[in-house]
Amino acid sequence: MSQMCSRKAWLLLFVALAGCGGSKSGPEILKTVSVNGTVTYQNQPLESFQVVFTPTNGRRPSMGRTDASGKFALGTNTPGDGATVGSHKVSVAFDPVSEVDSARAMPPETPADMPKPKVNVPAKFTNPETSETTVEVPAGGLKDYKLELK
Repeated sequence: MSQMCSRKAWLLLFVALAGCGGSKSGPEILKTVSVNGTVTYQNQPLESFQVVFTPTNGRRPSMGRTDASGKFALGTNTPGDGATVGSHKVSVAFDPVSEVDSARAMPPETPADMPKPKVNVPAKFTNPETSETTVEVPAGGLKDYKLELK
């Protein structure tokens, strides 16, 4: 009896893994390498900023949120899984509400009540086309990368 159950379990697993053929569900999983570091502006860490690496080849961007020290880890397919190898245009934008907080927090009633960044950066850094900042991500990834915006 247990051998028959075992065969049925394997058959069900095989059918589940085989699916309906070549159809894909969800976005393509891109090969990534680890990218983490610290971002600063005028030697001051950028806290609560979204750091975005946009590949120059048009692939999906990688992003990560900075902590109080300006430290970030990029993710492309999932948070923290890294970035694709190659040239990237860099942009940053203030993001005062974490993903955990955003689900339960009510937005302020007026824009004047929105949290303000501790460090103000020029608007040009919020757009990868105007930031004038590019980074080459090597096959070995980037560990403790220092990104100083100027």
